[in-house]
Amino acid sequence: MGRVLLLGHKYFKICLLSGFLSLFVYQPLCAQTADDLLRVEKELAEQKVAARGLEQKQKATEDEIDDLRKKLIAATSEMQRKQSDQEDLAIRLSALEKETALRAAVLAESRNRLAALTSALLELSRVPPELFLLHESSPEEHIHRTILLKSLLPRLQEETNIIAEEITNFEELQKQTSSQKKLLKSAQQNLEWQRHNLDQLVRTRQGFLQKTAGEKAALAKQLENLSSEAQDLRQLMEKVSNPSWSRTVGKGTQGKTPSLKSGLKRPVAGRIIRDYGEKDDFGVASDGVTYLAGAGSPIVAPQSGRVVFAGPFKGYGQIIILQHAGGFHSFLSGFSRIDAETGQNVEAGEPLGVLPSKAEGKPELYFEWRKKNDPIDPTKDGLEKVKG
Repeated sequence: MGRVLLLGHKYFKICLLSGFLSLFVYQPLCAQTADDLLRVEKELAEQKVAARGLEQKQKATEDEIDDLRKKLIAATSEMQRKQSDQEDLAIRLSALEKETALRAAVLAESRNRLAALTSALLELSRVPPELFLLHESSPEEHIHRTILLKSLLPRLQEETNIIAEEITNFEELQKQTSSQKKLLKSAQQNLEWQRHNLDQLVRTRQGFLQKTAGEKAALAKQLENLSSEAQDLRQLMEKVSNPSWSRTVGKGTQGKTPSLKSGLKRPVAGRIIRDYGEKDDFGVASDGVTYLAGAGSPIVAPQSGRVVFAGPFKGYGQIIILQHAGGFHSFLSGFSRIDAETGQNVEAGEPLGVLPSKAEGKPELYFEWRKKNDPIDPTKDGLEKVKG
């Protein structure tokens, strides 16, 4: 019995000790769990704040890009207008220079006639009238000379008046030509400033959209493979029209392909030198429209869309293919410099690049408008025609 009591007493002590230990152990554990919970909640709150900050930053970036797009479109439109004004001034100057040269030739001819008349009058006036009687010539000859001299005087006066008027007109033309040259020089300087401003805006836009070095290298390799696999333009258009390629270039871009807007913008401020369906020098009907524009002119997106190909392609030089809503594509070739990247979304009128300078080659742009990979007449979709 005593042994049982002893065992019970020991068991009671063990239980009591266990209880005390459990109190000491449980309290720190509870405290640790509560601290962890507070820490986790704090981290979650910080992550939410960071996420909101990133969303706000992304929204701000998108707003900046949209603002840049508006500025780019406005700047390009203004530059195209100034370029058209400069071309008009150059045409007017050329016409004035031709007219000045023509007037100079007419003035020279009038001066020759006046010199001939003056010479004749001098010849007739060398012999004084009172000496005519002592001359061996007949009275009839004397009368004839007198009549001739009197008849030449009005003609001399008339020629003098004509030359005076021609000199006045010639001087006025020279003034107009000089003034036109100054206007043209001022327009050229203004255009250069506009071009510099536009280039700055383009660089800023591309800075926002810049891909990583790895992304650029991977995309460049894909573009190179695509270009080498396609044997001609039709095959290239088929490949870039494939949904898988659209998904590839769409990675990292913001939003879907912009919706199609009414009407097509002229891709360059120039005149059409070969229309859709017009035959070339080899008798082949054109699938697109060829423009001749000023050297270094900006090339813009004819419609809102996504760049699905930007780079060199066999036989066409530097090209851009845009994908538009509704199964439409546009093909543009003739770039000296491309200012857009594959996968980039652009608005109608947004600059894509520039034509060659005078030193680089002929500033011509070839533009095709396609639906489901078939070329169609772009004027049917509202393209403005300015023929040369």
